[in-house]
Amino acid sequence: MIKRVLIFLSIIILLGLLSVFYPYITGEKSFNPVEYEKESCFVNRVIDGDTLVCDNETIRLLGINAPEKGEEYSNESTNFLKQVKGKEIYVLRDWDDLGKYYRKLRYVFYNGRLINVEILEKGLGVAFMTENLIYEDKFIAAEKFAKENCAGIWSREC
Repeated sequence: MIKRVLIFLSIIILLGLLSVFYPYITGEKSFNPVEYEKESCFVNRVIDGDTLVCDNETIRLLGINAPEKGEEYSNESTNFLKQVKGKEIYVLRDWDDLGKYYRKLRYVFYNGRLINVEILEKGLGVAFMTENLIYEDKFIAAEKFAKENCAGIWSREC
């Protein structure tokens, strides 16, 4: 009887450990997070409020979702992002390199500012798929700031 209980407890403990370490075993996560370096590129054009073309590669701003063309605040978010058109910017990747449409997922820096966060602070987009991102806390705080100040898309909720 005691032997069965010990085997049962061992199996439970093993399953618990497996559930905790499963992402590391499969390679989804690593024990030593990779630190990526910023890369510079030239912005050829801005597609919409969260997508641009830099050195002829399509880049999707990571951690945000701006309104689609035709939706409220779409023009405002696109125009805000156009401040980097024709400029040299820095981009930084996170753990996920490409999105589902094979666009590079990046943080965009211009003049020392993180543009992804500024879009959220102005209410020109919403925090999107931020879990486990380097700047997750900044994205959440920026969206909260916009909501509290009734900025942009959040103005209709005030």
